[in-house]
Amino acid sequence: MKFKNFESIEKLIDIAINEDFANGDPSTEVSIGQSSVSDFILILKEPGVLSGIDLAEFVFKKFDPRINFDSLVEDKYSEPRVFAKINGPTRSILTAERTVLNFIQRMSGVATTVYEYKKLIQDLDVDITDTRKTIPGWRILDKYSVLVGGGSNHRIDLGEMIMIKDNHLNTGNLEEIVNRSKSNFPKLKIEVEVENEKQLDEVLFLPIDRIMLDNWDPEKASKAVKKIRSKNKDLLIEISGGINKETIRNYALCLPDIISLGSVTHSARALDISLELL
Repeated sequence: MKFKNFESIEKLIDIAINEDFANGDPSTEVSIGQSSVSDFILILKEPGVLSGIDLAEFVFKKFDPRINFDSLVEDKYSEPRVFAKINGPTRSILTAERTVLNFIQRMSGVATTVYEYKKLIQDLDVDITDTRKTIPGWRILDKYSVLVGGGSNHRIDLGEMIMIKDNHLNTGNLEEIVNRSKSNFPKLKIEVEVENEKQLDEVLFLPIDRIMLDNWDPEKASKAVKKIRSKNKDLLIEISGGINKETIRNYALCLPDIISLGSVTHSARALDISLELL
C-alpha cells in the first residue's frame, strides 16, 4: 500500500518538525560541515509490517527538498531489511531523523499489531477493526496503518455513523433515540451498544444496522450471536471490550462479523527501525 493523503496530515507534520527544530540543531551544526553530503539507509531491524514509507519521504523533503529518497518496498509485511536509501545534505538528514522515525516507527507498530491479531484468527471469517481511540491528530495515520496491517476502519469521526452507547441510553428511551436518528439523519447507519441480554432483546426488533456486544464473555457472546442471527440475519454484529491476543480467538469463534480493538492504536509498540550512515 501507499499513503497518498498528505494534505490531511501536513499540519501534523509541521507541528512535529517545529517541536523538534524550533531552536535549531546545534549538535549537528558543530559536528557536520555545511557542504557535507552523505548516503544513509533506513533499516527494519525486526520482522513486521512497514507503514509510512511514503510519509518518511514526505517529511525528509519537508525539511529539505534536496534530499533524495529511494524506497525499495511499499508498505507491507517484511523480514528485517534495508527498505529505503537516502542521499543529500548530511545536516538536513540528521536533523530530520528523529521526526521521520517517530512517524514510521509508530505507524509500523500499529500495522504490525493488527497483523499479529489477524494471524491468530486467519482461518475464521471475522474482520478486525479499529476504534476512535487514537492519538489526537494522528487518526488518519493510525487508521491507514490498520488497513496496511490487514484490518478495517470503524467510523473515522463522530459524524460518520450513529453509535448509541450506554451514556446515551442513560438519558433517553432507546426506541425514541433510534426513531429520531432515522428521522434526523436518514443516510447514517445506526449501531447500538448492548451490555446484557435485556438490552439485546430490546434492540433486536428496532430498525438499526449494527449491534455491538460490549464486554460480554465468550460463552454469552456466542449465544447472543446465534440469537441475533436467528432473528435478523442482516444485522452486522460487532464484539468489543477488553479483548487481547489471549482471548481474541475465543471471541472470533463466536463468529461475529467484526471484532473491534482499541488496543491496536492506543497500545501499539513502536517497531524497531533505524537510520544508518553508509
